[in-house]
Amino acid sequence: MMTVSALQSRPSADVYLSDESARLTDPIRRLIRVGRERGAPTSLTESESTSWSAVLAQRFYSLAEAWRRECAHLSSVRETVLHPAYQQIVGMGPAALPLIFMDLNREPNHWFWALRAITGEDPVPHEHRGSVKLMAQDWLHWARMRGFVS
Repeated sequence: MMTVSALQSRPSADVYLSDESARLTDPIRRLIRVGRERGAPTSLTESESTSWSAVLAQRFYSLAEAWRRECAHLSSVRETVLHPAYQQIVGMGPAALPLIFMDLNREPNHWFWALRAITGEDPVPHEHRGSVKLMAQDWLHWARMRGFVS
């Protein structure tokens, strides 16, 4: 079972960097350290700016709208989840989860691949597979149990 804190405490990308790549990030690390010393927010989680939330939501809904519009004619779920806008939403990671859940609650859609990719979980029982409505209910229940939605 993946919790919000588990999603947030995933290993940093540094674990996967080569020695050369790690050396190239040293100047960035110094800038971050200087920023911290001066009290500047140095990550998205440190900056609790509502403007960032608005930017994130705007980006999500813009991508989701493009995804829906450009994939409306497709019958293959595989093709729809490989669409660049969908993939960019997946790339937003855990920050996109509340937005995906709000959208899924408003209008069930094929967010299931993204949710599995981001969370590493799949709460949909075998007998619900193929029913977008039931799959959406399963994921929304999962989200409620983990505090993503109320």
